[in-house]
Amino acid sequence: MSARTRGNAEPEGWVLYDTGCGVCARWVPFWAPTLGRLGLAISPLQAPWVAAQVGLSADALLADIRLLLRDGRQLVGADVYRYVMRHLWWAYPIYLLAVTPGLRQLFDRAYRAFAAHRLRISAACGLDQAAPGMTARPVARVPARRAFLTAEWRYLVHANYEVDPGILAPLVPDGTELDLWHGRALVSVVGFRFLATRTLGIGVPFHRDFDEVNLRFYVRRHLPGGDVRRGVVFVRELVPRAAVALLARLAYNEPYRAVPMRSAVPDTLVEAPGRLTYEWRTGTDWQRLAATPVGAPAVPAPGSEAAFISEHYWGYTRRRDGTTVEYEVAHPAWRVWAATAPVLVADVTGLYGHAFAAALSGPPVSTLVAEGSSVIVYPARRLNRDTDTNPVRLGADAV
Repeated sequence: MSARTRGNAEPEGWVLYDTGCGVCARWVPFWAPTLGRLGLAISPLQAPWVAAQVGLSADALLADIRLLLRDGRQLVGADVYRYVMRHLWWAYPIYLLAVTPGLRQLFDRAYRAFAAHRLRISAACGLDQAAPGMTARPVARVPARRAFLTAEWRYLVHANYEVDPGILAPLVPDGTELDLWHGRALVSVVGFRFLATRTLGIGVPFHRDFDEVNLRFYVRRHLPGGDVRRGVVFVRELVPRAAVALLARLAYNEPYRAVPMRSAVPDTLVEAPGRLTYEWRTGTDWQRLAATPVGAPAVPAPGSEAAFISEHYWGYTRRRDGTTVEYEVAHPAWRVWAATAPVLVADVTGLYGHAFAAALSGPPVSTLVAEGSSVIVYPARRLNRDTDTNPVRLGADAV
């Protein structure tokens, strides 16, 4: 870790940048003295300790500049620049512009355009090699992956229930197995805000901010060499936009359904958000998921139940021909609140099937609220039936 911070104090955070980007490898170290006065150190994203701390795949890790704060919070992309500008008196007016509605979206779009083309920009400027002493990633050999979807996920309420593994067994996609928590099969009813949504880089008017409520369970896939990918499988996903549901079914064969929805959550991130409620209607009846975060949010300890619930970075679903689709959901580790007074009022049989009625009729075994963050959902890949290796990439129109 870089020690370029004020005095000898422990850094308040680390600005993490891609040394394979020529512009980044010169720009960030140039500003290191200024960042140091804010208590921020700098470090390459390629440093081994970064991958271990952030817990993302190599491609996802290098997609954006990041700010890892000492309390475990992470800021990604344009939010890093906003954080720095907010704490520099001479840049504060630019910060105010960068958070103004309308201009905020323009600022985010400009950042995203640069991030997507930074290697080409570096090459065009003659900066395609990293700074002295740093390892470059040649532009020709490391093509950037294009995101299928980018968004902000916020205030994720998780009500977790134990179920008989036999209920889930028929739903487990080929090539995966149930991921058990201390021998127990868990399902989670999750409600959250979907914000600033862009599909293939395009934000569709009236389809960028909405609620989602889903029922999920947990699986894992063993890779050659002993690595394990931990993921989720959805039983049902509810959104209020028919176009969103249709696109998700076409692109990933996910079990989406469009229903009227509403929510009561803060508009911005706060340390004490109060009661969080997500509601949806089927027929004439409104149903709801609610909980109240308590205490201070924190990144869950490794091996804890909160880490097990909140740190699954892959999605799996069964296609109509019986094969399995895998897709990556990249995000930093989330801060999590414990939660009290959970409420689930739902037509469980109508939404999820009779098999889940008994398990979801009682209180959850645990409840938590994740703060959320920016997320990147990458295009789906079909797993090889015979070997589960070399997944075949699917286009956005795959069904």
